[in-house]
Amino acid sequence: MTAQESFTPMMIESSQSSDERIGVAELLVILRRQAKIAVFIVLAVMSAALYYLSTVEERFVTRAMLVLTQQETRIDRALAQLESFDLSRSIVETELDVLRSREFAASLAERLSLDDEPAFARAADAPPISEAERQAELIDKLLASYSVSRSGESLAIEIVAETADPELTAAIANGVAETYIQRTTSERRSEIQRSVTFLEARVEEMSADVGAMEMKIADFVRENNLDDPTRLNRLVAEQMRLQTLLTTIAGDPGRSAEVRRSEADLVEAEDRLRRHTSASLSLGGMERALELEQTRYQQAISRLYELETQLDFVPRSARHVTEARVPVEADWPNTKVALALSFLAAVILAFVASLLFEALNRRVWSEMDIKRLTGLTNVGSVARIPRRGIMRRKPTPLQFLSTDPRSVFNEGLRGILTLWLNVYRTSRSKVIMVTSSLPNEGKSTVALSLAGSAARDGLRVLVLDLDVHDQGVTELAGDKRASMSLQWMVDKIDNIDKEEDPPELGEPPIMRHASEEHSEVGADEQPRRLAEGLDLVTVGAQGRLNPHLLMEVKAKLFPHLRTQYDLIVIDTPPVLVLNDACRFGSLADAVLVVVRWGRTKSDELRETHARLNRSGAHVFGTILNDVDPRKQLRYHTGGYLGSSAYGKTLPDKA
Repeated sequence: MTAQESFTPMMIESSQSSDERIGVAELLVILRRQAKIAVFIVLAVMSAALYYLSTVEERFVTRAMLVLTQQETRIDRALAQLESFDLSRSIVETELDVLRSREFAASLAERLSLDDEPAFARAADAPPISEAERQAELIDKLLASYSVSRSGESLAIEIVAETADPELTAAIANGVAETYIQRTTSERRSEIQRSVTFLEARVEEMSADVGAMEMKIADFVRENNLDDPTRLNRLVAEQMRLQTLLTTIAGDPGRSAEVRRSEADLVEAEDRLRRHTSASLSLGGMERALELEQTRYQQAISRLYELETQLDFVPRSARHVTEARVPVEADWPNTKVALALSFLAAVILAFVASLLFEALNRRVWSEMDIKRLTGLTNVGSVARIPRRGIMRRKPTPLQFLSTDPRSVFNEGLRGILTLWLNVYRTSRSKVIMVTSSLPNEGKSTVALSLAGSAARDGLRVLVLDLDVHDQGVTELAGDKRASMSLQWMVDKIDNIDKEEDPPELGEPPIMRHASEEHSEVGADEQPRRLAEGLDLVTVGAQGRLNPHLLMEVKAKLFPHLRTQYDLIVIDTPPVLVLNDACRFGSLADAVLVVVRWGRTKSDELRETHARLNRSGAHVFGTILNDVDPRKQLRYHTGGYLGSSAYGKTLPDKA
């Protein structure tokens, strides 16, 4: 069976698929991760609410009900009588506007004597203002203290008053209703009174007109002798007599003078009769006009009597059906309701803030984040090494492995080695390079710990500390000796190849010949044995790592090292700080990128992966380092030991 030489993330998790949707469990994880911020927001909002409730002025609210009458009575000036009209929506809306008007508010303020009320008084240190400005300010406060509204198409008007004084609140609500009823009743009474005054003046005028007409008729009768009822008969009889006489003597020539006198008398008699008839006709017209004026005069008197009677029985335009009571409890602030709403608002704000901070948090927390960012598989998680003792110092990785071999820390390392051995089964797949994006992400700790765990499992392991600037592995191992150079190591391999006797099995060639060559190197330049099966070689910065030297290291040094060790772990500088890691990538069979849990940023990890790919390095996967198992379990980011019986081996209990 041919061993597998290439590796892709899908080979380990071919059955897994990334799901970008956020469910209830993911939301709970976000809230747990942002719990401090959420709790701070809730406490801040509740504290602000309590402070506001303790300083805000209490407000008392009460209600009164006013019902308009079904009909409105008006005065018809033309007929000087009362008429009734059904109330329409426009009329009711007009009455609402009247209740909100400044003129009505001024009447209400005067009725309640609000100038003397402390709630409407000006502050002692307020600047002086004119009387008109003071009145306008008082009206503004009064209009802000009550409201009127109508429900649907009903004739009921609700009056809601709100002030800091419970008795004043009830007085304002009832005062609005009573003032409206009093004003409308007074206005109607005034309207009727104006009509009565008008009719009284009209009746007096009409009485004078009737008297004048009567005097005119009397004078006319006297002037035309119309007061003698027999005068007409006498004039007719005189006319007939003169006509008869004229007819008798008209044929006698000797009486011609008498005929002329009779004709003149007849003409005069006819004229008197005509004038009497004309005067009689004029008198009839004058009498009819007088009769008409007298009829109008009587009607005006009747209407005046009706209005004078109605003046004492003016109907009210509205009824005060619900009287406002003095409130015994403040309507605002309602502490329970306010705190409940504040808590609800705080929870919503905390939830939104948690999502916002989570969206702004670009740090890597889980294997899913790594998969989403780079497509790499996280090959394992390394737990945080706990602090111990009075000084709360962290033990070195090798010390911790020896004192607590069954800890979660060691189990994570063994899991990485198990995956490595399952994927790379050939004898030539032995070199692992460990790097990170930036310093302080624990790459040296992971490299030394991984090598120490492999050595405890019986493998022969060599650690190459190629981080010439920091030498983190050397510092963790406590090695203070001088470092070697890659050029010197390559030269020693060339000398070994020229010798006829091969090195003994299990004896690293560099170690053997380093002890023999005292002219170029001292005894301190030999690889250091850190533990059984674990050697360390620290490479110094004696020369630049040029491409030619890199090819010689790959072609000469590493083949010899592969024959002597089961596993070679290379520790390199961070990828985003120096270019050494990208150059050393070609030396390793696979590269492991250390990601510090909750600290490495997503853009840093993405850029690291891109640089390693461009340099031709074979990235095996990532290692989540410095993981808190309990929080990892709580956040559902890949840990499973926090609450089980195996939790007894957690770092903080080791």
